[in-house]
Amino acid sequence: MRIINGPHPIKTIGIYEIFSQYPRTSLLVSSRQLQTLGPSASQGLGERAGTLGTFITMGMIDITGKKTIVREARASGRIILSPETVQKVRDDKIKKGDPRPVAEIAGMNAAKETSRLIPHCHQIPLNTVDLNFSLGKDFIEASCFVKAEAMTGVEMEALVGVSIALATIWDMVKYLEKDEGGQYPSTRISDIRVLEKVKRPVSQPDAS
Repeated sequence: MRIINGPHPIKTIGIYEIFSQYPRTSLLVSSRQLQTLGPSASQGLGERAGTLGTFITMGMIDITGKKTIVREARASGRIILSPETVQKVRDDKIKKGDPRPVAEIAGMNAAKETSRLIPHCHQIPLNTVDLNFSLGKDFIEASCFVKAEAMTGVEMEALVGVSIALATIWDMVKYLEKDEGGQYPSTRISDIRVLEKVKRPVSQPDAS
């Protein structure tokens, strides 16, 4: 991110120094460094934003007071592979074993670690994480369903779960996908998306 030069001096310091000296400061971010104006940066923000550039304030969104309800999300995606690789998965002939159960465990673990991976995600105790896989001619599709009773949604957990599941499959079949130069000419992960989000009261029974 580029920072527009302005009339106010910008002091560049390390991230640990920022948090030890200015725990409540507003920050400016360059491509490799955090830059700060000092402890008074948050004052007069409206007047200075036009000359200083883009402000990013550190901190999670406060969800205090939001109701705890049932939150559900389902995300999906696919990994594009050669038909020969998919057939070997069908025939259980992958050297490292069937990638699907390994990807299932990886996806479950990843969904539970979302708040550690994505800074502004809240820590949410998940009720369940469920992954499923289907094989096409030249792809494997994965879906990740997440449910929790929480004050905020779980779509990021579903997205992280399905993304890591697909990356795990890639890792397990990569020896089949490389060309003579060690590259991946056609392998790719695509179409990662949130299929559905559901919110309902805790007392309301599951539709199933």
